[in-house]
Amino acid sequence: MGGKIKATDEARIELHKAKCFFEFNNKEEEFWEDFNRQIDVLLLMPEAFQVRYRNVRIVTLERFDYSIHYVVKPYGILIYRFLNQRQDY
Repeated sequence: MGGKIKATDEARIELHKAKCFFEFNNKEEEFWEDFNRQIDVLLLMPEAFQVRYRNVRIVTLERFDYSIHYVVKPYGILIYRFLNQRQDY
C-alpha cells in the first residue's frame, strides 16, 4: 500500500506506557522490533486481517501480549488503540 500511519492520542499514550515499561525491563529493543515488524505487515497488506468491530481490524504482536487496533483509511492506516492483552480493566 505504501501509505502513512497515524495514531489517535489515546493510542500514542498507550504506546508510550508500553515503551516505558519495556525500557524499565531492558526489553525495549525487542519490543520495537516486534512492533515495527507488525507495522511493516500492515503497510504491505492492510486488509489482511479481518474486521472485528466498527471497521476496526486487530493485529497482535508476535512476541509481546499487545494488539494494534486499526482502521484502513484512504491515506493509509489509523491506529485507534494499542492494548495490553493481559491488562485488567
